[in-house]
Amino acid sequence: MNNADSASQSVQTMYAERFASDLTDNRAEQKELAAQIERLRARLEQLEADETWLTGMQAALPGETMPPRPRRAPRTEEKPAGDDAPAGTPVPGPRPAGRAKARPSRARTSGRKKAASAAGVPLHQLIRALMPVGEPRLVREVHADLTEAHPERGTSVQVVRNTLETMVKRGAVGKGIQKGTAMYTATAPAASEGGEAPAAG
Repeated sequence: MNNADSASQSVQTMYAERFASDLTDNRAEQKELAAQIERLRARLEQLEADETWLTGMQAALPGETMPPRPRRAPRTEEKPAGDDAPAGTPVPGPRPAGRAKARPSRARTSGRKKAASAAGVPLHQLIRALMPVGEPRLVREVHADLTEAHPERGTSVQVVRNTLETMVKRGAVGKGIQKGTAMYTATAPAASEGGEAPAAG
């Protein structure tokens, strides 16, 4: 009877630990997704503000002709372009300024698109791409490599550990214990390296 009771307690303990691990993984993933949503909201607000500014600049170009300012008068006199030069000068004046302001916004947009594309890749694919086949790695080592390669993810050590455990269940990563410490070893080539991301999931 004692052996049966101890076996029952060990099973309960095993399930309790598994449920606690899954719950921690669930909450960590919720936080990660919430952070991504917040970044996307901020990006959307920035795009809406840029759209409003660009629309106003576009509407101002072909329509009204603004009167020449006092600062532009001496510049017009220096250029012997003729009598039609003062009337045409104010029109092309604001165009280069508008284009110069639009270019940095496009550069920032391209940079943010690259960060967004990295943020949209599943975490297990990023982790697998950083693990050489047959080389045991600690959780903290994998987390350090992930933080260095993809700082925009902001993933914790616990999330990396839970993701590795999920990869162990899928057979993509092997797990061993060395000196009381869990070591994870990649057992198959990374799907992201071969361009077969759906096969990994």
